[in-house]
Amino acid sequence: MDGSKNDTSLALDALRAIAAQMVCIGHGISFFLPELRQSGLPLPQNVGVLLFFVLSGFLISYTLLEKSRDPSYTFLQFFIDRAARIYSALVPCLLLVVLVDTGTIWLIGDRVLEGSRSPTIFLANLLMIETYRGPLEHLSLLRWPIIGSASPLWTLVIEWHIYLFVGALFFIGATPARATVLIPIAVIFGQIPLHYMFGALQEDNGLGRSLFALWLAGAYSYVVLRSVALQSRTLGAVLAVGSIVAYVATTRAYLEYKPVTYPLLVLFVLGVVVATQAGRIAASPWPAKIIRFFAGYSFTLYLIHHTLMYPAFLLWKDAGWLVFIPAVLVANVVAAVVATYTEKRHKQLAQWLRRRISRVRFYVRGEQGIRIRDAQ
Repeated sequence: MDGSKNDTSLALDALRAIAAQMVCIGHGISFFLPELRQSGLPLPQNVGVLLFFVLSGFLISYTLLEKSRDPSYTFLQFFIDRAARIYSALVPCLLLVVLVDTGTIWLIGDRVLEGSRSPTIFLANLLMIETYRGPLEHLSLLRWPIIGSASPLWTLVIEWHIYLFVGALFFIGATPARATVLIPIAVIFGQIPLHYMFGALQEDNGLGRSLFALWLAGAYSYVVLRSVALQSRTLGAVLAVGSIVAYVATTRAYLEYKPVTYPLLVLFVLGVVVATQAGRIAASPWPAKIIRFFAGYSFTLYLIHHTLMYPAFLLWKDAGWLVFIPAVLVANVVAAVVATYTEKRHKQLAQWLRRRISRVRFYVRGEQGIRIRDAQ
């Protein structure tokens, strides 16, 4: 993952950017060019989501195994990093969703949007408990819809719960002394991931089934490559190209979430990593700058593109390419601008949170010391 020695980190950023564009373009096709969905080819938005889960598993596995070499790296540090990464984009995007949906209702009117907007729904989406699936799904307290037009949030809920579940389990093993604190976290946040393990049967015919299994496959890919150092451009290219060609040839539209198709996507990512481990290819800094630019707002684009396209769909659903192209461009431009002040500053947010928590700890310890001295 060292950018000075190989192109792996850059390649993974490129895959992240491509996955976000696939979701954006795929939803644009669904809105404005539905006839293109009759080709039988895998739907880009679904493939993009699946790629996100493979990449997420790979990178979180890297984060946990590498950063835990430092004894000071704890579950709290992991939580701060993940929370800053997610909420730096989620909070402004939720506010943007509310703003755009309000304008859509006022200018156009839409009963679907009107029925999925309230302060409690906003809070449920902020806490990422909407679309809860698990042993407690019969409780009305946990039954909340996705807010307004922000339908892509359903996968973010799964990702967030996977992060905390896997992180808690990892640190239970790494620091058994803290198990009493981490076990409840694992129990609470493990319900949704385990539901999406081996083929959850849902009302939507299994949409999202086995996403946690796919995530774990991505995570295990890093463990394998960490143990067996493979560095071959030829082998990696053959593996990546062969697996993606086989995936397109064997996977049909609307069947992307069948677990039998997942190994080919995992092999594709493995092939990209193996090929890019062999060293640096691009001598010019410009390709890296372009890739990192698009990757830098990929999460924001994923969160808001559907909301930005929805009003155009209500107004001009039959306009075809004349609306499709501007809609995709507007989504990218807005996401890039918003991310400049939010998503791209998640590391600064993480540092700020660490400083705040350190100050609180220092204050609490000082108060405890004063009480002990007074008691003595």
